[in-house]
Amino acid sequence: NTMTQEQGIEIIKAAFEQAGCDWVIPDTVTEGEINRKETGNFRGLYWIYPETNLYFGKADSLTATLIQRHKTHRAKLDVDLAELYSTPCEKKEPKTGNGTVVPGVLDFPVKHKVDIDTLPVLVWNLDHLTPQEISSIEKIVIATLEPYANSETHKKRLKNG
Repeated sequence: NTMTQEQGIEIIKAAFEQAGCDWVIPDTVTEGEINRKETGNFRGLYWIYPETNLYFGKADSLTATLIQRHKTHRAKLDVDLAELYSTPCEKKEPKTGNGTVVPGVLDFPVKHKVDIDTLPVLVWNLDHLTPQEISSIEKIVIATLEPYANSETHKKRLKNG
């Protein structure tokens, strides 16, 4: 019950139409290009690893670009815990009364199944649209793609027939 990239594009195209916005053909870039700031200095939509993954998102505010949105995506994709959790420091742990807790290992080695730097990302430059229009397209796309997005929603789809 997987979906091809072409089927996904058709769903996204229909969402543009439903939101009353003209279709924009996406560019195929890489996660590395976005993180090196070679592309993505615009507002719009993005679809990370469209062949097998359905992480679809938006950068719709007047100040946030795809580059900014991908800072945390890159840290997650790289499993860069130090980047995700900022400065590790001893913190009060409410469940232990007056005790404190120290963060665990934030630099364990990870073996990637895919090269994050060359991971394909489809991007739609939607600087010409309002944040509301971008958000509207994204909501429609997410609602339509959700059943295909992960094993949890896959189970939901099987259960609901």
